[in-house]
Formats: sequence, structure tokens, C-alpha cells
Amino acid sequence: MILWALSFVTLLAAPVFAAQGSLVTPEQALSDPNQEARAQNLAREIRCVVCENEPVALSSAQIALDMRKAIRERITAGDSDAQVRRFFAERYGEFVLLRPRLGLDTLALWGTPLALLLMGGAGLYWVSRRKEIGPEIAPELQDDEVRAALKEYQLSDLND
Repeated sequence: MILWALSFVTLLAAPVFAAQGSLVTPEQALSDPNQEARAQNLAREIRCVVCENEPVALSSAQIALDMRKAIRERITAGDSDAQVRRFFAERYGEFVLLRPRLGLDTLALWGTPLALLLMGGAGLYWVSRRKEIGPEIAPELQDDEVRAALKEYQLSDLND
């Protein structure tokens, strides 16, 4: 019985181990250590388009392997780090950069919550200052007016 169970588990696990082995392919490191260091740094700054919020350096997806290869090709061709980032941003959009460039759209994205928070704080301050003033005090009435109002109230009470 144990032999059957082990055989069954082995048959189920074999495709998983085979798939893991095919996902990890050895990459050709660049001959220049400075270029290789640049390639690795860029691979940590560029997001995998398949994996959520994972840099291509850590992803095992096929497109991440292709993106790492493209990074090395661009560096070998003589592109600067900024040119490599721009290449991927033009191809996949600004989302591919883990640290997007500073522009009006990113300022609006980060500035809007701050502006809303400040406006909410100002509104709360304004409301709290308004409540501190307190209710309006009724104007002082003359004794004759108070007596007339009291008689009118008493008469209306008797008529009901």
C-alpha cells in the first residue's frame, strides 16, 4: 500500500519538477563586470509585465527572461540606463518602471491625496471653529413684552 502511495505521489510530482527545471535557464552574463552590474540593477528596476509588482530580476516568467535578455542586448549595444528604461517605458508604458519618471501625471497621482487630506483638515478646522462660537443669544426683551407674551400664551392655553 505504501509503495502504491509513493508511486502515485511521484507520478504527480514529476511534471512539477520538470516544469521548474525548464523555467530556470542559465543566462549568459556579460563579460564586462560593470555592464553586468548595470544589467542586474536595471533588472531590479523594471517590472515584469506578467507578474504583479515583481521585478524581472526575480521573476521566472518567460517574458521576464526575454526582458532580461533585452536589457543585456541594449547595454551591449551601448545604451545608457536612461535609454534602456525609456525603451521599456515606450514599449510597455510607464507601469513597467518600478520608479516612474517624475511628470505632471505622477505629481497629480501623488499630490491629489495630499491635497484632499489638507482640504479635509481645513474643513474640519472650519467646522470646529464655527461650533465654538455657540448658539445665538436671544435679544433681551422688555418686561412689558414678556408680560404680554405670557398673557397671550395663557389665553391660548385656556382656549384649547
